[in-house]
Amino acid sequence: MAQPEQKVRLSFQLKVLLPVLAALVLLPTITFWIVNRYISRQVEAEARQTLDTANVVFLNSLDIRARNLVSRFRGLVNEPRFKGTISTGDPKTVNVYLHNLLDEFHDETELILYSPVEGQWLANAQSDSGISATSFAASVNPSIQQAQAGTLDTRLVAVADKAWNVVSVPVLLSEGTAPIGALTVATRLGETAMQELRDLTHAELFLLAGKDVSVSTIRRPELPGPLRDSMAGPAARRILPVEMDGVHFYALTDEYRQTGLRYVLLSSYEQRLQQLDRARLTLISVSLAGILLSGLTVWYLIRRITQPLLVLRDHAEAVGRGDFTRRISEFSDDECGAVAVAFNDMTGNLQASRADLEKAVGTLKTTQAQLMQSEKLSAVGQFVAGVAHELNNPLTSVIGFSELLYSTSTDPKQKEHLGHIARNATRCHKIVHSLLGFSRQHEPERKLVNLHEVADAVLEIVAYDMRANNVALDREYAAQLPPIMGDAHQLQQVVLNIVSNARQALETFRRDGRIIVRTGSTDDLVWLRIVDNGPGINPENLKRIFDPFFTTKPQGKGTGLGLSLSYGIVQEHRGSIRAESRPGVGTEFILEFPVAQAAATAPLFRPDSVPPMPAKPPSLRVLVIDDEESIRQLVQEILSSEGHRVESTDSGQAALELILRQDYDVIVSDWKMPGLNGINLYQELLGRKPEAARRMLFMTGDVIKDSFQDFLKQHARTCLPKPFALREFHAAVASIVNPR
Repeated sequence: MAQPEQKVRLSFQLKVLLPVLAALVLLPTITFWIVNRYISRQVEAEARQTLDTANVVFLNSLDIRARNLVSRFRGLVNEPRFKGTISTGDPKTVNVYLHNLLDEFHDETELILYSPVEGQWLANAQSDSGISATSFAASVNPSIQQAQAGTLDTRLVAVADKAWNVVSVPVLLSEGTAPIGALTVATRLGETAMQELRDLTHAELFLLAGKDVSVSTIRRPELPGPLRDSMAGPAARRILPVEMDGVHFYALTDEYRQTGLRYVLLSSYEQRLQQLDRARLTLISVSLAGILLSGLTVWYLIRRITQPLLVLRDHAEAVGRGDFTRRISEFSDDECGAVAVAFNDMTGNLQASRADLEKAVGTLKTTQAQLMQSEKLSAVGQFVAGVAHELNNPLTSVIGFSELLYSTSTDPKQKEHLGHIARNATRCHKIVHSLLGFSRQHEPERKLVNLHEVADAVLEIVAYDMRANNVALDREYAAQLPPIMGDAHQLQQVVLNIVSNARQALETFRRDGRIIVRTGSTDDLVWLRIVDNGPGINPENLKRIFDPFFTTKPQGKGTGLGLSLSYGIVQEHRGSIRAESRPGVGTEFILEFPVAQAAATAPLFRPDSVPPMPAKPPSLRVLVIDDEESIRQLVQEILSSEGHRVESTDSGQAALELILRQDYDVIVSDWKMPGLNGINLYQELLGRKPEAARRMLFMTGDVIKDSFQDFLKQHARTCLPKPFALREFHAAVASIVNPR
């Protein structure tokens, strides 16, 4: 079977630290990107601005250079010497004069031309023999013509791959006359001039005559590839970044005043880039240092938080394994400290709860045996309740037929035997009746109770057990005992618990044990005392005998609940219970109850309250209804011997049909029967033949339930318990024939 895939679990430190580190890295990265972009754009803008400034300075410098030439040579044509020489019209004389002028200038002036308006000759003086005066004049002919027309002209031109400042001045012999020629002076824009321009513009310069570099301020005259490609296109102003020998420039290319002479200005921003790189490096270093410092700080703070949690986890795991003694001894004065305090309180409560639970578990184990025994007793009670009716019916037959035989027998020996049968059958009846009433479950009730009957019911049950263990039972009852208000079954439980404890104490202490049950009363109290001559109870234990689960018996012999329950029952009856004991002498339990304020009568015939045998009634017509054949025969025999006419049936439905057809003086009916029972038959007769219903006498072999007692009281009916004696039966029949 494939093992389930284990999920990757991150610790709390990583869950917090990773997002924080991610934020610490992301935020400086974004900041660095924004700042770098801003500074880079600023560097670029400053470089462009510097280049534009250099361009303006460059153009202004050229204009100033041109104006200086104009002012220098404009006055020359007005000098008498110049006019006298020109007026000769001799080319040789003019050439000599021009050469003398060229020698006087001693600067970068390399060519002087004089071109008359009329004539084809040309006078010139030049310092560079590599330049043809004729071709030069042809190149600057537009400027010469403009001067010959009377307008001074200055321009920058490219001739023979060189850049020249050219000034053409009109030559006038007198003011107001037409020009007779034009004096043209050409000054080459050489390296010295270029260096001056570089110093003024703070930029490197390239002047191009066509596609070739005419002059530049750097020793390497070749243009970089991007510039060369840009210059190959049509003349236009362009600014683009270039790199030369590892140095970064912004290059501006343009044409000088539409002369065909193109120039390139190179402004280096390498220093700014280096400053930008240093700023980047500084920013990165500061960011990394900040990230590292922040990460360490966050890690330290998280550790300060998680360390108590780890301690709490270890202690919680120990508590989960059952170690409730764990406590967190060191904790901070914050939320983690509050959690630690709560944990310590929790473990303390758990430890106390565990102790209570262990005590409760011990108590539960202790009571388990008694609960099992109670279940057994409950099952026995249900069994006894189920067979009580079946036992009472044959006992009724045994008692009844034995009394019939006793009354008709003349043999003294036989009468003695029949008396034994009747007495023992009656004894069996009392035992079954007591067991049945004691074992059945009852709802708590409050009725008039006689403590003599309560004690007798218990003593009947334990009589044999007492005899078998050599314990004598003595009754010392008061002659007259007022009733109390209580639950007979609960009070029987109290008496049984005390008597059973006394019997168990006597069993191992002596062989001539004795238990005395005494009763008595005062004006407002009824008391019952149970005395034994057992080993007694030690004074230290006497104070605790009514505590739940306290017992001095060996394990498995008792649960310590009997006297505790007895104490509760007596308290519920507004009574009191106490014990007096002398070790080695015996123990006495004293129960006291308040006297009931009223008495009640029950519609039942009891053996100890049966009146004398009544006078023989006249012949009666009697119907006997019982599902037990032996009971029907007994009743029929009793009544037939008295001269009564008796009919019998085993079902209520058949009896109903008989009663509706004819009248009966007495109807003797069992209470519990299959089909139509005694109560149902009575209710049918109330509606259809009320006179017959008033002549019904009920019998039962079961303990009379509260509902049936309420029925008897409501309808003023009599119920004869089984088994019954002949006197009881005759008295019950007489009460129907002659009601009071």
